[in-house]
Amino acid sequence: MGGRRALLGPADVAPATPGSQTEPGLIIYRFGADLFYANADRFADEVRSLVDKAPASVRWFVLDAGTVTDLDYSAARTVRDLLGELSAKNVAVMFARVNTYLRADLDRHGISAKLGEARIFATLHEAIDATRPGGPLAGPDASKTPVAS
Repeated sequence: MGGRRALLGPADVAPATPGSQTEPGLIIYRFGADLFYANADRFADEVRSLVDKAPASVRWFVLDAGTVTDLDYSAARTVRDLLGELSAKNVAVMFARVNTYLRADLDRHGISAKLGEARIFATLHEAIDATRPGGPLAGPDASKTPVAS
């Protein structure tokens, strides 16, 4: 399986490490494989660890799904549960670099509906821009924590 990565800057890529963030309030995380029954729990554990051990409160968690082309039923259940957990912590989740195959799986398993259409992006830059002050998801006061779907 490919390595999991957290983006630490605009062009920097480093292994995902609990205790680091892309920038205050934002974690961008790349999982380097399809999501299926055998790795879904590891994926969820890594996401929880990144959020729980972040040096500042996490407002936005962006999954860079560029390497995820498939999501099976078991993994979809795990992802839906994880979305609920993160929502309870006021962490808004977005999926970026979603291809047509993954989008079909997200739709079929009800994840698109749980996330909301506004939180699924074709590019990573679109997702990041949405979190910036004045961005479509940042809200009128970007200093307030959004409530995730």
